[in-house]
Amino acid sequence: MVYTIHGWSFNKDIWMKTPFANAFHLELPGHGNSPLQITNIYEVAKKFGKSIKSSSTVVGWSIGASVAILMAVYFPEKINKLILYSPTPLFCGMSQPEVICKRFLKKLSRDFETTVTWFRKECGFSDIYPLPDKDKAIKLLESYMNLDLRNIIPEVFVKTDIIVGLKDEVTKLSGAFCCFSLFPFSSIKIFPDKFHFLF
Repeated sequence: MVYTIHGWSFNKDIWMKTPFANAFHLELPGHGNSPLQITNIYEVAKKFGKSIKSSSTVVGWSIGASVAILMAVYFPEKINKLILYSPTPLFCGMSQPEVICKRFLKKLSRDFETTVTWFRKECGFSDIYPLPDKDKAIKLLESYMNLDLRNIIPEVFVKTDIIVGLKDEVTKLSGAFCCFSLFPFSSIKIFPDKFHFLF
């Protein structure tokens, strides 16, 4: 079974024109039609992990990649493979300076719609897309910004494919390479003309 986890401010529809269109799509709290009320990224990963079947492949993009990694930590017996698009083990402090993270959260609180629209353009995405729930989306992002996977990833012994765009200015090439260096069994593929949004 293949499961997908989208990126922040998007929903399952990003997978519709990809090879994973027929997968089972997990939606983050506050995004799409997700019924989840929890916004702690660790608890989200546990909830998702409990719902998947054994011998699964989990495909995650950006924050979804981090959730997928945590799922593999909590439920190693259920996951055979990870496919991670634009991952980073540490968003604030590696992919982005902490001051930028704090400024972004402030902008979201002041003008959520404008800030989300700007963020999507930074990702390389320009289509019209429904907004997530403001409160849940911000709380989830805060949880993600406090996440550090550098000591966790070396304990993930599943085959892992990492895909990243050379022009990614969100989680950046450095984030993907750090993941690549930490996973015991991983490969990396770089697309020279792609941004954070790869699909």
